[in-house]
Amino acid sequence: MEFKNILIHLDHSSGCQNRLTTAFELARKFDAKLTGLFIVPDYVVPSYVEAQISVDLITDVTEKAVARARDTLAGYQKLADESGVSMEAHVVEGQVIPILREHTKYSDLLVLGQDQPDDPDNSSYGLADALLFEGACACMVVPHSGKLEAPGKRVLLTWNASRESARALREAMPFLTRAETVVVLSSEPDDGDSQTARGHPHAQELDKLLKSHGIESVSSGISDPDISTTDAIIGQAADMNADMIIMGAYGHARLREIILGGVTRDLLKQSPVPLFLAH
Repeated sequence: MEFKNILIHLDHSSGCQNRLTTAFELARKFDAKLTGLFIVPDYVVPSYVEAQISVDLITDVTEKAVARARDTLAGYQKLADESGVSMEAHVVEGQVIPILREHTKYSDLLVLGQDQPDDPDNSSYGLADALLFEGACACMVVPHSGKLEAPGKRVLLTWNASRESARALREAMPFLTRAETVVVLSSEPDDGDSQTARGHPHAQELDKLLKSHGIESVSSGISDPDISTTDAIIGQAADMNADMIIMGAYGHARLREIILGGVTRDLLKQSPVPLFLAH
C-alpha cells in the first residue's frame, strides 16, 4: 500500500506550520493527494447559563470563529501553492474527533500535531489519543517546535514482537522500503498473548521479514536496565539523527476513556521527530 490520500488536521496554533511542512514533504514523496480540515467546534452552552445567552450571540461567536478559520486557511493554502503542493482544504463546523474519524475511513495517513499546552490556539489535545483507536488509518504526530527534516530517510523502528508492533511495521512499509537507514530498537517480547513468546526467535524472524522487502536494518537493544523505554527510544533517535520514529500504539478502552500505554503517552508529548503510530 502507498500513502496516496493524506489527511491533515489544521488549526491556528504556532506549531501548525511544522505540521504543514511535513505534510507537504509527504505529499511530494508519495505523489499523494493532500486534504486539510480546519474544524470549528460547535459552541456548547452550559445548561446553567443557557437561558441567559441569546441565539444571536451564539450565532455571532460562531460566525466570527468561522471567518477567522477561513482567513488562517487562506494563508495555509498560499503556503501550499508556494511549495508546489496541491492541497484541498476546507473549514468545517462540528465536533473535531467525529469529523476526523469519518474522514480517516477514506485516507491512508492522518497527520496530527503534538499538543502545545502553552498555546491557547492549539486544538490537538487528545486527538492522537482518540484517533489512534477510533480512526481507520495510521497517524503521524508532528512536533510543534524545532526544525524538522522530511521524514523517512533515517528511521527508528521500535519493536517488542507485539501485535501493535507488527501492525505499525506493516502500515509503515512505504517509509521503510524507501529509507536510507533503518535501525530496529528491540525490547523483550510481550508474552501476554502467547506461552511460547519467549522461546520464539523474534529478532531473526523480523530481520528475515525486512530483508524479504529489500530492507537492510541495523539491530539495537535497550542495554541499560536503569533507563526507561521512552528515554532509550529518544536517545537512540538522537544517536542516529533519526527523522522519524515508528511504533505500535498500546492501550485499551475502559468506560469510554482511552488509556494509553506509558511509552506511547510519553512519546506523544516528547518525541523530537515525527512519530508514526498504528494500533
